[in-house]
Amino acid sequence: MATKRTKTPNPSADPGQLRKETREWLTHNTIPNLREIAIDLENTGEDVGDLLEAIDELEALVKAGPGKQATRAKAEA
Repeated sequence: MATKRTKTPNPSADPGQLRKETREWLTHNTIPNLREIAIDLENTGEDVGDLLEAIDELEALVKAGPGKQATRAKAEA
């Protein structure tokens, strides 16, 4: 029985480009879940400042949409 190989990512592809489905998943699942985790950690006395900052950055990247991420990455470099 042969196993299916996953397609390896194209190394020349822009890592800043997210598919629409990926952006939607991040917006509706990952980001809210991360915020809930951060709140839970904060309620137990943990310092979550860095985590919240990273979540905000992720959210900004997702909201920027295609093309704007690559421009932002070039500007920061």
